[in-house]
Amino acid sequence: APSAAAAKPQPEGSPTTAPGPTAQDMVAAGSMSADERAAMIASMVDRLAERLTQNPADIEGWMRLVRAYAVLGRIEDAKGALGKARQTFSGDAGKLAQLDALASELKLGS
Repeated sequence: APSAAAAKPQPEGSPTTAPGPTAQDMVAAGSMSADERAAMIASMVDRLAERLTQNPADIEGWMRLVRAYAVLGRIEDAKGALGKARQTFSGDAGKLAQLDALASELKLGS
């Protein structure tokens, strides 16, 4: 029998879970117009940005946000998020190196 601990669900909004589109969101996106999909994506990106203001110590979240802004063509937002992430992790050479590599990959400059 599985242990009770293994069956315990993670609380919604737990910091260890990265909110993203659900399977239902993906099905709904398939029937949306391009404008509706763009609005849904922008909303998800905005929620990620808001979550990072509450929990700034999430390097993966910052990297997703910078990449999402760049993919959406929001280069100034990408650079702004990159700057905030660099400030957040200013004492962590490893995380700064990850951010620098991402900036280089996305051609965001320093």
